[in-house]
This record gives sequence, C-alpha cells and structure tokens, in this order.
Amino acid sequence: MTIRGGRDPRDRGKGEAPDRRFVDGGWDDYWPDDSETAAERAVEYRTRRRHEGYESRDYHSERPRSLARSLVYLAATALLVALVLGGLYVFVRPPVLSAIADWGAENPTALNLPFVADIVRGELGDSLTEPADPKDFTTVVFEIRSGETPYDIADNLAREGLVRDRRAFVFESIARGVTTDFIAGRHSLSRSMTVDQIIDVLTIPIPVSPTVTVTFREGLRIEQMVAKLELMEQNPSDPSKVLQLDTQAYYDMAKNPPADLVAEYEWLKIPPGGSLEGFLFPATYDIEVDITPRELLEKQLFAFSQNAPAQLLALPPEQVYVTVQIASLVELEAALDTDRPLVAGVFVNRLDPALWPTGHLNSDPTVAYARDSEWLANNPISAWVELSFWEPVGGSTPYSQLEFPPDIAPYNTYWAKGLPPTPICSPGLISLEAAVAPDTTDGYLFFLAKNDGTGGLAFARTQEEHEANLKKYGYIP
Repeated sequence: MTIRGGRDPRDRGKGEAPDRRFVDGGWDDYWPDDSETAAERAVEYRTRRRHEGYESRDYHSERPRSLARSLVYLAATALLVALVLGGLYVFVRPPVLSAIADWGAENPTALNLPFVADIVRGELGDSLTEPADPKDFTTVVFEIRSGETPYDIADNLAREGLVRDRRAFVFESIARGVTTDFIAGRHSLSRSMTVDQIIDVLTIPIPVSPTVTVTFREGLRIEQMVAKLELMEQNPSDPSKVLQLDTQAYYDMAKNPPADLVAEYEWLKIPPGGSLEGFLFPATYDIEVDITPRELLEKQLFAFSQNAPAQLLALPPEQVYVTVQIASLVELEAALDTDRPLVAGVFVNRLDPALWPTGHLNSDPTVAYARDSEWLANNPISAWVELSFWEPVGGSTPYSQLEFPPDIAPYNTYWAKGLPPTPICSPGLISLEAAVAPDTTDGYLFFLAKNDGTGGLAFARTQEEHEANLKKYGYIP
C-alpha cells in the first residue's frame, strides 16, 4: 500500500500547475505520468501562463548576453583607468622628473644609476651644451675662494649669468669627476662659453692678467679713444698694470671692421668704407692689460647692444645708422639733456627739402671734425695725445668756403648737403633717445647757445626769429 498525502496527481484538474524539477542546469515543468493527458496539460499550462503575462525564462540563452555585458563593462573600466593614469602621467610626470633631475644632478651616487643620468640630461637639455649668451664675449673675472664646493661655484656662476642652469655645472662636474679639481683664484670667463669650457678654465691653472679701467665718455670720436689708450700705455697709473694693447691695430680695425665682426650684430650695417664710429658705446670698461683689439671692440659693441634704446635697435639697420648719425650731432650740439630732442628736431626738419631747401645742416661740430681729421691724418698716433679735439674753427673764412681734402670735405655740413658720411662721435643714451624721437612739434629750424652760463639753447622757427636771438644773446649788435 502506498500512502499519499493530499490529492492524487492523477486526479489533478485540467490546467493545474505541474511539479517542477531541475533538468540540465535549469528548472522545467514535470508531470508524474507520461500519458498523453499529461502532455496536453503541460501545453495548456504554458499557454495559460503566457496569456496571464508570465513567460518562462530561458537561462541557457541568456548566458551569452550576460557575458557580453561583462566584457563591455570590463572594457569601459579599463578605458577609464587608462584615462586616469594618462592624466596622472601628463600632470605628474614633469614635477616627478624635475625632482629626480634636482636630486640626480647633485648626488654622485645617484648618477651610478644609468636611468637617473639619462633623466638628468634630458631635463637639463640645452643648458648642458649651450652658452648663457653666445654673443656676449665680455670678459668676466670670476673668483673661486678657497674651500668653495662645486655647489658654491655653481651658485656664483649662475649669479653672474655665466651658466643657464646651476645644476648643469654641478652635474657636469660630477659626471667628469672633477669636483675636487677646481682651482682657487681668479679666472677669465665669458657668457659665450659652454659649461664644459667653463669647467676646463676653472680646473686648469692659467694665470689671469691684471685689469685696468678705462672710461670713454660721451662725445668721443674713435681717434680720441685711441689717444686715451695710447696715453694709458705711455703713462700707466699703476706701473704693475701697463696696458699692452696694440693701439694701431685697434684703430685700423675700428676704421675698417672685418665683416664677421659686423655680422655679429643684426642691427649694425655699415656703408662701404664706413667705420664703427658712433657704435662704440661710451662707458667705463674693466679690461685685461693684454686685451686684443677685437676683444675691446666686441666689448664696446656689446655695450651698445645692451644700452641703446630698444626702439632704435628695432629699426631697419639702414635707419639705425641714420639715427646714430643724427644722435652724434645732437651729442656735440646740446649741453642740456632737455634740449636734445629739440636739437634732433631741428636736424630732422632741415633734412626735409620742403622745410629747408638749401639742404645744409650747418652744424659747427662737423667743421671741427673735418679740421681735426685733417690734422690726425698727418700725425702719428703717438702724437694724438697732444691734440685738443673739437676746438671751434676760428678765422674769418666762412665755414662754407673752408677747403679740406676730398675724403674729408663731405663732413663739413656748411659745404656738403645732408648728413655727414658717418657719425662723428659716440653719442650717449640721451642723445640716442632724442634722435629716435625728435621733437619737431614747433617746427624749429634754428638754434644757438644762449651764452648766459646755463648751457641752454635758444630755438627759432624763422630767420627773423633767429636774428632776434643773435642780437639778444650778443652775437651781433
């Protein structure tokens, strides 16, 4: 006898729910008997479930869809991680590498790791191979004191502008194994030297020449500079520091500068037969007693490039030259800085044929320049120290009728029209600024010294106004 609980399965009503069993990894409907009636019931049950809004799930068919969704999720996650890491690489990499470079550049043991040395070289870049200023040949006397370390030396080099990056000097010193080879004392360097060249100088016992100081004031012509250098050689203020410059070679190079020297400065364009007159900047220079002519000229030209108005150097080279010509006249005509823009304005106005048809600038210093040039051409350099330059040209002969050799005559602006062939002296900064921005507002065409002890000038627009000033200041009765 079989004991059953509840109703007998065989007695189940039409459309009743079947039992459930797990088959092949999923649940399925099951009727205890295999009769045709059971099969019909199963069909009827499933149909009814669908009509009621229920449908059995096929878990086997859903598995590929779930796997695809998982792969998409993993791919998106990987992309997000890559973006985050990439952003960190872009933003974090520079300071990290910079920190490694700072550490490696000054730690000898760190450089034993090849990748550290490579990082340091990569970060320091051009500062390892390029000079601080390839055009600055100015000699800098650099002193190493006893007990200074490569780090101290690097700081001092950077302070003097001799290296682009102090770390480059320390790194190369370590890399070359010369950290203990630096020689205390004075050394001659320049900003045109590379780090390796600086290290060579600082580790080789080369005696440094003593230096002397020379001041070239505003308004000197090249021959005056030569005379001053010659005087320093003849009468040294310190017998232990005798200037050994070849003044003749200096003069020849200044009057006929080599093309490669002129080419070093893009703003410098000299007409055929021209000299460096006007571009040897007036300043005080500390020079070695055995300095070469070219080295001294390079110092003076570099000083011009560093001190001349930026507006001037930005002009086309031809215009730079004309502006310096005007500035040289202004320098010698005006004693007061306040008068210089107006004097420049007078010369600019006189260069305008519509305002000044004669074309003659009538500048007295140009006559003195011509007179001095004639004398200089007939006397040796050793005698130039005796000449009193720029003295007014006396005599009763009108300036326009004075006779000079053909190569000198064009400098006489009472005889020749327009500007003199070259600048006639080295103008200072104020005169250069005045020539760059001349004051032509009032249309002045005349000026004269007031002769009242002030050094000032009186300006006039017309001949009548000028004659009135001549009477006022005692030039004519």
